[in-house]
Amino acid sequence: MIFFLLILSVAIEVFSRYVLNKPLPKFFELSIYSFVWLIYLGAALAKRFNQHIRFDIFYRRFSERTRLLVDIFFDTLTNVVFLFLLIPSIEYTIWNYRIKASALRIPWTYLLMCFPIFVCLILIHNSRDIFLNIRQLLLKEISQEEDLPWQ
Repeated sequence: MIFFLLILSVAIEVFSRYVLNKPLPKFFELSIYSFVWLIYLGAALAKRFNQHIRFDIFYRRFSERTRLLVDIFFDTLTNVVFLFLLIPSIEYTIWNYRIKASALRIPWTYLLMCFPIFVCLILIHNSRDIFLNIRQLLLKEISQEEDLPWQ
């Protein structure tokens, strides 16, 4: 839905700017909003299915047990940092309700709201992964990969 909104707003903006020679600032702003939302929700989705980019030159050489320990460590570290970010990001998002976007005239809160949602989703996904990795370490069972929704 957000991706469709992004494509549609960019297409309308390009058409109006280069064919009609009359730019529409509202569609430009809408494309920015939808792009930011797409990035943050896409990153959370990539984490959910463990498809995010990672520097794995050394990681692939580790044993399964070491990989699990590394994953647990970094997921825990990320959760600690994100827990510190959560409340200030919510407060900042609420505070920005007073500021309106220049063209759409909607509060900046609607743009910034994607970050606290992203943080919450990452906290949920990391916590789930930590639990599953600890369980896999203790029970020595092989984890089952979920089917990717886009395949």
